[in-house]
Amino acid sequence: MDGQSTQPRKAQLDKEEREHLEDVVTEMRDRVEANVRYQLEDEYNLDEKPDDDASLSEEQEDLVEAIELEAADGHNWDGAHEQYITGVGYTIVNRLAALRCMEVRDFIDDEVTAFRDDGLTPAADRLVTEEFMLEEEAVLEAYRNACDNLAEEIEILFDRSTVYSLIDPDDDTFEDLCGMLDKVSDEVWRGDDVLGWVYEYYNRPIVEALDAKNTLEPEDVGPANQFYTPHWVVRMLTDNSLGKLYLEAKGQESAVPEPEALSPEERKERLVTPEDSPTVPELCTYLIPDEEAGDAPDFDHPSELKVIDPACGSGHFLLYAFDVLERIWWEEEDELDRAEIPAKILEHNLYGVDIDLRSCQLSAFNLYLKARTRAEEEDGQFEMPNVDIVCADARVAEVEEGAKVLDEITGEGTDLREALSEIIDTFQHTEALGSLLDVSGTLEDVFDSSKTQSELTDYNDGAHQSLNSFLKALRRAVEERTSDSFGEQNLKSFLNLLVVLTQEYDVALMNPPYGSQGRIPSNVRQYLEEEYRYTAEYYINFFERCMSMTQETGRIGMIVPRTFMFKQSLEDFREDFVGRLGTFDFLTEYGNDVLDNATVRTAGTVVRSGNTTNKQPSARFIRLHDVPKEKKERLFLETSFGRYDGNIERNFVRDLEDFSLIPGSPLSYWMPKEIRGLFDSDIVFDADNGGLDAESAGSVKAGLTTGDNERFVSRFWESNGSGFVPYAKGGKDAWLLPRIDRTLYWGQNGSEVKRHSGSYPRNEDYYFEEVLTYTYLKEGGRRFGYLNPGSLFDHAGKIFAPDVESWSMLGYANSHLITYLMLGQTPDRHWEVSHVSRLPWPSELNDIERISQLPRDAVGHIIQKRQHEFNSPYYCGPVLLHILGIDSDLPQYEHPHRKLRDELNIEDADSRIDRSASIEELGVEAARHLETVGENFQSCTDDIDEAVFDSFGITDEQREIVLQEIALRTNEDPYKREEYNPEEVTEPSDEFPEQVKDLLLHFTLRAIHDTDDGIIPLSEIDGENDLLTHIEMEFERVWGKYATDRLAEVDEILGSRSASDEAYPNLHAWLEDDLFEYHISKFDRTPILWRFSTERLVSDPEGEGFGCLVDYHQLDASIFDRLQNQYLEPRRTYLRERRAAANSRRNDESLSTSERADAAEEYERCESGLEQLSVFEEQLGELAESNPREWPEQNQERAAEAAERVAEFRERTASRLDTLETLAGLDDVDMEDLFSPSFYETVQENQDEWLDALDDLQTAFETYAGDGSEPVEAHLYDLFEYYEDLVGSSHYASNGILFMTYYFDQFEDAGQAQIGDAGVSERQRLLSELAADVDEYTQLAEEISDDCDEVAADIPNDWEDRALSEVTTTGYQPVHKHGVAINITPLAEKDIIPEVVEDKVL
Repeated sequence: MDGQSTQPRKAQLDKEEREHLEDVVTEMRDRVEANVRYQLEDEYNLDEKPDDDASLSEEQEDLVEAIELEAADGHNWDGAHEQYITGVGYTIVNRLAALRCMEVRDFIDDEVTAFRDDGLTPAADRLVTEEFMLEEEAVLEAYRNACDNLAEEIEILFDRSTVYSLIDPDDDTFEDLCGMLDKVSDEVWRGDDVLGWVYEYYNRPIVEALDAKNTLEPEDVGPANQFYTPHWVVRMLTDNSLGKLYLEAKGQESAVPEPEALSPEERKERLVTPEDSPTVPELCTYLIPDEEAGDAPDFDHPSELKVIDPACGSGHFLLYAFDVLERIWWEEEDELDRAEIPAKILEHNLYGVDIDLRSCQLSAFNLYLKARTRAEEEDGQFEMPNVDIVCADARVAEVEEGAKVLDEITGEGTDLREALSEIIDTFQHTEALGSLLDVSGTLEDVFDSSKTQSELTDYNDGAHQSLNSFLKALRRAVEERTSDSFGEQNLKSFLNLLVVLTQEYDVALMNPPYGSQGRIPSNVRQYLEEEYRYTAEYYINFFERCMSMTQETGRIGMIVPRTFMFKQSLEDFREDFVGRLGTFDFLTEYGNDVLDNATVRTAGTVVRSGNTTNKQPSARFIRLHDVPKEKKERLFLETSFGRYDGNIERNFVRDLEDFSLIPGSPLSYWMPKEIRGLFDSDIVFDADNGGLDAESAGSVKAGLTTGDNERFVSRFWESNGSGFVPYAKGGKDAWLLPRIDRTLYWGQNGSEVKRHSGSYPRNEDYYFEEVLTYTYLKEGGRRFGYLNPGSLFDHAGKIFAPDVESWSMLGYANSHLITYLMLGQTPDRHWEVSHVSRLPWPSELNDIERISQLPRDAVGHIIQKRQHEFNSPYYCGPVLLHILGIDSDLPQYEHPHRKLRDELNIEDADSRIDRSASIEELGVEAARHLETVGENFQSCTDDIDEAVFDSFGITDEQREIVLQEIALRTNEDPYKREEYNPEEVTEPSDEFPEQVKDLLLHFTLRAIHDTDDGIIPLSEIDGENDLLTHIEMEFERVWGKYATDRLAEVDEILGSRSASDEAYPNLHAWLEDDLFEYHISKFDRTPILWRFSTERLVSDPEGEGFGCLVDYHQLDASIFDRLQNQYLEPRRTYLRERRAAANSRRNDESLSTSERADAAEEYERCESGLEQLSVFEEQLGELAESNPREWPEQNQERAAEAAERVAEFRERTASRLDTLETLAGLDDVDMEDLFSPSFYETVQENQDEWLDALDDLQTAFETYAGDGSEPVEAHLYDLFEYYEDLVGSSHYASNGILFMTYYFDQFEDAGQAQIGDAGVSERQRLLSELAADVDEYTQLAEEISDDCDEVAADIPNDWEDRALSEVTTTGYQPVHKHGVAINITPLAEKDIIPEVVEDKVL
């Protein structure tokens, strides 16, 4: 202890204190859990679950029972074991921290956690001197005694009969832990929030691990949502709920200081002492006064006020509510001894629930510290009352041991007992439900006050007027009849929970759990969907729960994700939120960073329960989302209390009915009513998808989901073959002209994609059409781009197919006004189909030629820039050649989108400079050219905005509002202007060195394509041109007599080595050492120039024995033979000759020492090179060897038999389809009447795919009937999984083949009346054919299903494994369809390509 006074410190730790505390808690966690693990595994031998018949000690049995309770969360023994260690470890650390908090407040006479120099604590010393206890026993015994004594006052934290108290730390660990406590100052231990931070930091590793999970298990929900609420947010919400409610109830609203009465500093720094803040108005300095007072619940005595936090965590809201309530007691009960009030607040006013027992312990203890401190400051003695902080962990419903007690009290088999069983069962099996348990909904129907009174006569003096009063009486009854076993303790805890959840409250304060979909455990989600009105989303359901628990005109204050303001799935909640449910006083949009280590954007609001006013409600909104974390509180105070003078509007008062002007009623408070009115349009983008009664300007559609982009999607430069089509995937750079650098394999009309189990093809009518694509997920606006015909689109690159002129729509859709209108619907990154569909379309834009032409011009300027980028389909060569008037297309860039260049009349290269000009002069002209392109593009986009603003009559003031909001809510700043001045460009740009490297890479790509074999050596080989020679030839082709000068200039740009020993040394070095990695970077880690190298094949290589570049598109199975015959043998001969010469020189005594040393180095290089060549040849030989699949003979036989069954099934299916076609052609047959309105249409839509897929399935089985020595196409496996979808079921709603049998079965008796009356007609005959042998037909389909399962079971289900097998089964045989990564993998495994491939490509 540092001897400081017990004067309470400020409520919140600062950043430096928190960071230091985190380090200490982390150290304590590691130490204590290591010790608990040691005791469990080494002392109690419980590292594994004991056998049922094992002989165990009593301690071991208790521990096994405790660990198995953890298994109730769905863990196996190992998982439960780990959970138990964490639980015990935290309990120890938490108790020690709590004891230290009490010691620094002088609540403990003899310190338990402070060690003296003699190795004893003061409490242990007393045991040694007064009770003659051994020193080695006294320290821990003193700790246990302290816990037992404190358990009488605060059982929830110090009760040592709990499952987490079965293990204490050993002596050394206890002393180490206490020493770690000493590292934290007493001032910090006096902080109100210190134990909350201890809890958060102890759980930090768990939380970080959970952040990466898309799906949470029940036990994850508590830790994943433990985010400490900043004190200023707690003050804001509590002052404006509890504080304001009290003042309104007592008519004291006028007592609130005027906004200008206190400075922001005075409001923030006000002290909580009775002297400084004796009344509610003086304490609640964050209370925002209303112009008119509202209604509040009546109360006669302060004990009637009830405040709950249904997700209380460490109790931060309750701690501050305590301060407010204390002043209410002072005011209302001025004759009561103030020392008595803290206990009364805990007994009557404050309630908390949490699913995490450790949070409940913290909350209760923090309240104990708070209350005891205040009582003793008033010179009183504090006795801890029963505090209603209850744990809602599902394990408290493990009450089997207490079932008999319930039977005795409520009557076994009664409706009431059955209802209690139902709610116990629901809670027990719906883990992580917590406060969301709907007790009233289950019990109200069976609750009968007269019956329960008679059943509980001994425990209640009168009839129960409410479910809550009955449950209280039941709780008292159970308390008197139960023991201290774990099960009966749980029963008492569970009843306590039911009492708290059926209480009616005046105020609810909370920072509830966040999460939806997978972040809510499946059983909880199912319960919420059944029992709650709104969609299953934790914080929404918590709000709904609080609305039911809070009495009319009560208050709910909460900090929640801001998604409820805009999210599409919460539209019905939002419309009720601003109307039916109640009214809210204010909403503050915090944005990011309010909660430590949480990435969610949040908002804080106070809602009045029940809409009791007849006037049109309005609400205040405060904007803080754009403010850095450290400035949010200050700006809140300035904005709320009239001290803000910035140029960004932050304080808004809006009529709530105005929100309905935008479809979906998003709470876009920043948008003026006049601009909201633009949504009232006769024409919108897509009325159907927007759910609006209007005309449509087109269709907004979601795109394809392949289910495996790694497999089906390639870069266009690697997929230079048939079957691949351009594929729009959104991306950050989709504005006007998206970067379509992907292609999708769509051979056989996409059959492989469609048959893949994870795919979802949709809206196929819009495939390959001219449309606008837009990026679904992005931080900014300007997301729409022109998508050339012949393309497909992804779910992340959704489309708008306009019925109006595309270019006008493209300009309008990319205007700042559209971005602003979208922000009005959602400021989040996701632009849903429904949001885009609701955008208004002013038809008069069709008639404005300027709006149609400007986007064309802008797209033309984009192409002018991208035509020099390797990853663009519009690539026409490097900019340095363009300046010379040379467009140098590469064969690798045959792309259908290039047609757009011709349609937009993009000018070809025009010579701007003479070929005698230096490379640097070319760089200057290139910079000037690109500057001009940028200037022209910016001018076009500015003009588009002006034209759209003008067409809507947007005023200058409104334009400013639009641009400012875009700057605040996106990563775009409309005010930021690029400064272009081409005429003043006098030197190359910063990109000039990159432009030079682009030139060299371009020449390399051109040269390797023009070779006969797709190989260019980097090593010197007699009779073969190396890469440098090819580059020299390219320079001569372009610059002629100036080539040497240009090469020398390039060499100087690339490095500083002198050309005294060789020509162009820097260029030579760059081509050998850096070109390949540069190529990888420019081609988005998907190289089509492959570099082979021998350097990695031996240890400590002396240089590179052999290196070459290989054209991926000319790569085939003969590559190794070509290398061997044309390059490796000549290279070996060359190295041998050089080695012999070097050997002679190194032994020549007539040479100087340095000359002989150089010769020796040359000899070692040649020797190493020859060794590398030998290993290289070995590796190539191994790659060329066959690598057959393991495929047993029984699998081959099964596949062969299956192929015959598929052939038979296919023949029967085709026959039935032919019969149906014949039947449909009869004059007296109406297929809709005979079958169903959609039957034959479904057959016609699917029959081609049915037969084609059966053909392919037969091929798959026939292929797998082979012995494994031949490669199998990787996609054939999909057919085995696809088969279930293909055949479907005999249910009429199925779309599979067997759905037909549902109808065919009806015609088994050809004499049915519906078939005809006279004789066997043609129709009757055909129907009889359809009905024949249906059972056999179905049975055959089921047998094939079994075949698919059996054969597929022994085939790798990972596509990559199957694709690699296809490449290597008969020796290395590249399959270009599979892309660069698959085909280069076998080479990487043999180390014959540079390591950078493994780092950046694979």
